[in-house]
Amino acid sequence: MNDLTPSFERETGQVILDGLSAGVAGEAALIPVPGLDLAFDRADGRLVRVVVNTTATDGCISAGAQTAATLRNVMLSKLFGAHAPSALANPAGASALSPNPEFADPLSSLARLDAARATSLVPPGSPWWAAEAADLAARAGLSKRAVTEAHCALAKLVAQLTTANTTTLPEPAAQAVLAVTALTAADDPAAADRLRDALNRRVAPAAPPSLAEFDVAAEVESLEKDRMRLGGLQWMLDPDLVPGGLFRPGLSPYSDLLVRHESDGEQVVVEAVLAPGADCAALDRCLARLVDPDVRRVLAQAAFTKIEPNRVRAELQLPFPLDELPESWIDVVQDKLWPVRSAKGHRIRRALRWADAALRAERAPAGLAPHASRDDWSALAAAAWDRCRRDWEAAGDAGRADQAARRGAAAQTTQSPASGPAYLAETLGG
Repeated sequence: MNDLTPSFERETGQVILDGLSAGVAGEAALIPVPGLDLAFDRADGRLVRVVVNTTATDGCISAGAQTAATLRNVMLSKLFGAHAPSALANPAGASALSPNPEFADPLSSLARLDAARATSLVPPGSPWWAAEAADLAARAGLSKRAVTEAHCALAKLVAQLTTANTTTLPEPAAQAVLAVTALTAADDPAAADRLRDALNRRVAPAAPPSLAEFDVAAEVESLEKDRMRLGGLQWMLDPDLVPGGLFRPGLSPYSDLLVRHESDGEQVVVEAVLAPGADCAALDRCLARLVDPDVRRVLAQAAFTKIEPNRVRAELQLPFPLDELPESWIDVVQDKLWPVRSAKGHRIRRALRWADAALRAERAPAGLAPHASRDDWSALAAAAWDRCRRDWEAAGDAGRADQAARRGAAAQTTQSPASGPAYLAETLGG
């Protein structure tokens, strides 16, 4: 049973329901209605925390005339039962609550889909991200989000599905398309009818050529060659520190950035790939930095310049040889005043990114690398979980390091597909 225990934080005016902490892959967040924050475990999808913002100083959840409070109460009733709003009016005396799987599952899938969308090799503007989000939001009763996502998907889906292809559209994709047609029929009936007609032919688009370049086996080989490097120069591209949709992630944190310490030892070159349709104006705000996490100091920084239409480079001039430091990090930020994380902070953030890459590899998404075998993906998952384990160990979290080790050991075995979102954008390739 997934029980969550309520408490009241007087300083913030929040009722907090806490369950078992998120595991090795961290949390996937979702705000279904204003004033209600949900957090789900990214690996197994269970609800780990609920935060309810209140306006009262005694922990009571306002209801009635205030629309936001009413929406929160409706959502809490669906999630925990009709008694939940009144029970949480006195959180100090409330017993633990258990979420209703029928309602919590689509919310969990939507949260995990959003998290994967932010780090995926498929651009966030793919209509399949929006179509799947629309379907999940509709099933969760989030009508405003559902309609917005459906309209974002509509025109691009019509364009994709009216191009004949011999591949049968998978059932989850057909379900998402049906949801889009239903949600857009009132506002754009002509486009919805064209999409419905295309669905009746049950064809699927070919994977976009731009995604065929990902080589899973080569990624595994690169990680194997680099596996002995524990200290020295480290790097990661943290999606929370850069504008969304600007950089295209790699198959793992290792390939998010291309980092070279030049042979003369006087500079480090950092290269990144721009996402399709990236806002180059946002690039002007971004800097690559070399930082010393022990003293939380910036050692060098440089802006990016384009070297190819979709590739950018920053050249960092070193103030002294890097081997004088036990550990240094490359990060990318959109604010030059962004504080430097500690070594532990860097390791935690990268451990979560390794877990994200491992979870993606476990799904073996055919649309990202059509020529990769299941064994290639399993090898990448095992390598990513091993790197995840090492970062959690370096961060001093033995529990999550052990979870990563167990996930890595299981990655080479045949596994049943995990419940949760279908990740259609990655399955279909765009």
